[in-house]
Amino acid sequence: MPSAAISIIMAVRNGEQYIAEALDSVAVQRAAQVELLIVDDGSTDRTAAIAGGHPMAPILIHQEPAGLAAALNRAMERARGTLLCFLDHDDVWPEGRLGAMFDALQATPSLEAVFGRVVNTDSALRPIAPPIPSRLITAMLARRDLFERVGPFRTDLAHAANVDWISRAEAGGMQSRFLDRIVLWRRIHGENMGVRDRGTARTDMLRVIRDHHNRTRKS
Repeated sequence: MPSAAISIIMAVRNGEQYIAEALDSVAVQRAAQVELLIVDDGSTDRTAAIAGGHPMAPILIHQEPAGLAAALNRAMERARGTLLCFLDHDDVWPEGRLGAMFDALQATPSLEAVFGRVVNTDSALRPIAPPIPSRLITAMLARRDLFERVGPFRTDLAHAANVDWISRAEAGGMQSRFLDRIVLWRRIHGENMGVRDRGTARTDMLRVIRDHHNRTRKS
């Protein structure tokens, strides 16, 4: 089976409220040879049924609850794409996002990753702040080689493993650029992981900040 050009990765637990809208936003992208991998991290609602019945026909991977980082790592092991990107189940991509980011990487072979602007919204996707350049992994399209160089997401962090990965990538000399376009509509709502579990999220973020500072001092 030939490799897909782009592997889109989603990890989700109990995301029935928003996941169909996220998948719809993938379906309208202008990009060829795309595969979509969804790791269902122990959902107890209709997440798997909604994802499995979507026209995008995702590769659906089921696992017992193991956390976001473990789910992302498992999907990356299965992914066949030379380029990787990520979408949270409650966020939305604007039309044309994937094609524009793909074109930017193709035009500059030395680039390892491209990022764009993010709009934070409320639960109804109404903007609550202006678009800002962001190094979120969900605002990124990156070459697989970069992930092989930086390594997997840390599974000892319940939160902020994505922030830690970006820190490690930057410390390792990641070659990247920002596109001057919106690439993500990011929902802020009461069921966000960091909102539901503020205490652990704060502790993990402090660990990530400490490790980032240690990395920066050594470089």
